[in-house]
Amino acid sequence: MSSRPLPGPRLFGRGRTFTDEEADLLLASGAGRQVDQMLTYSAIGTPTEVRDYLDVFVRQADADELMVAHQSPSTEGRLRSVTLLAEAMQTLTA
Repeated sequence: MSSRPLPGPRLFGRGRTFTDEEADLLLASGAGRQVDQMLTYSAIGTPTEVRDYLDVFVRQADADELMVAHQSPSTEGRLRSVTLLAEAMQTLTA
């Protein structure tokens, strides 16, 4: 029997490892489909890579604002992510 981590571990047990059967059941649930949909657009990488991804996304979606969720196991990590993104976004021209 194999096991695998699930996306959105905070939503599914804080990093707990699930069997394939458990993972399939969770991912097929309403909450699992919601997590899958939330991960459709994920910007991961260096501050410059994330900025460039978000710039393209904003243009394609014709968005005038973004809601961004910073994923890190620690508060310090999330705050660092916010700071890096803010610094990178300041280099974009409007």
